Amino acid sequence: MTMYISATFKELTRKRVFLVTLILTFIFLVLFAFGVRELTGMTGQNQVSPAERLMNSMVLMVLGLFFSQFLAAFFVLFSTMGTVTGEQENGLLLAVAARPIPRWKLYLAKWLGHAVWITVYSTALFVSVVWTIHIQAGFPVLADEMLRGLGLFLWMPLLLLTITMLGSVYLPMLGNGICAALLYGFALFSGLVEGVSSYGGTHPAVEKFVFLTGLLLPTDSVYRRSLYELMGGADWAGMALSDMGPFSMPSVPSNAFLLYTVGYAAVLLLLGCRAFSRKDL
Repeated sequence: MTMYISATFKELTRKRVFLVTLILTFIFLVLFAFGVRELTGMTGQNQVSPAERLMNSMVLMVLGLFFSQFLAAFFVLFSTMGTVTGEQENGLLLAVAARPIPRWKLYLAKWLGHAVWITVYSTALFVSVVWTIHIQAGFPVLADEMLRGLGLFLWMPLLLLTITMLGSVYLPMLGNGICAALLYGFALFSGLVEGVSSYGGTHPAVEKFVFLTGLLLPTDSVYRRSLYELMGGADWAGMALSDMGPFSMPSVPSNAFLLYTVGYAAVLLLLGCRAFSRKDL
């Protein structure tokens, strides 16, 4: 298994999009840290109250992690959308599949190899944003809350990885990337709609729309639960996310929904292994 993790890393480093992603991520973190420093400096000159300072740090945290999930999602899309069909077109898949290894194990090994590096990238991104807000804006970070928030933040790109790899068995590389990006955008859009509609009272039709979208692709729901845990659960999250327009969080995904996402990922992995085993190479 270590061999496939190492091979996945070598494959990623050969892609120019990987280098571009790292450069853009570095630029984002530098500009984000600079912006937070400037904003907190202006806040310090205006002599705001501790409660307002805490609220401002929460708002910065929400905005920073909102863009961070974009980076994590597009890292997944660009690195995995051609995992199967892309390698098939290049002739690499036939050489790998010729080894005496069951195809379903090869599929899981590819998933695990990408999952390791996606986890490393997303962890560095999450910790950098949270630590920047903690140091410069004074956001209180507790170890247990940060670990819960990090775990759920990592689960979001892994869910997207699972559905993207399944799509790569059936669709050409470009078509799979477009399809996965549209699904991710659709899930993100439903969350923003729910936040906007919460001002006038969430309409039952909107609730059903958001619920069904979450069942189809639960990435945004998992991301919102990650924010909820990072903000201290019910103690703090209501303060930060109740009056932020499209970033508001009128409802929080339950533990039962998180269990659903585990079953969702397991089913997609099973379907991917089965489809890859039957695929004509």
